[in-house]
Amino acid sequence: MYHGRGSSKKRYTDRAEMLAKAGFVTLVFDFRGCGESEGSFEDQTIAMGFEDARAGFDFLIGQERVDPNRVGVYGGSFGGYHAVLVSEQRSVKSLMLEAPAVCKDEWWNITPESIEETRRSIYREINDIDSAKVFKSVEKYAGNVLIIEHEHDEIIPKRMTHAYYNHAIHAIKRELKVFKDAPHALHDEKLRSKSNKLTVDWFTETL
Repeated sequence: MYHGRGSSKKRYTDRAEMLAKAGFVTLVFDFRGCGESEGSFEDQTIAMGFEDARAGFDFLIGQERVDPNRVGVYGGSFGGYHAVLVSEQRSVKSLMLEAPAVCKDEWWNITPESIEETRRSIYREINDIDSAKVFKSVEKYAGNVLIIEHEHDEIIPKRMTHAYYNHAIHAIKRELKVFKDAPHALHDEKLRSKSNKLTVDWFTETL
């Protein structure tokens, strides 16, 4: 499970526990500079985030009870972006991308926060999103993918979530769902509960 940029595993432990109760070996961790991990968030480049995402995946499939042919990845926002990139280099049977972000290729070795003063304007000002390498990765993906659009997302514009869906042309199964009344971050307990249940249902169906 990959959390959003600047978030932490605490926001996802309840989701991980629900998956574990459903029989899934589940890994939730903090990206460097977030939560309990070492490092400075202010120095975390997008490339570093990808390194952490890939390292987390490799750690999980190295566990004794994990079937490397039946691995699913959940990614929220920034984590969704990295989930797709990891799927190009590792065997991922199922993806769930919730309000996935898109990063321009030229941002790879910098921190997004250094581009704009506020996160809200970073993603909405990206126009040429179809050229981003993440969409080349999702075009190659041949597993199952569920993309969740948050109806009232104030950070990620709808065109980004739709672009993920439109580029997933080789997916065995692809779905795009609109999460009604949801802002970008799910602080509301009822919304979180619905999202958690959707996660368990999706991976139960596709793994």
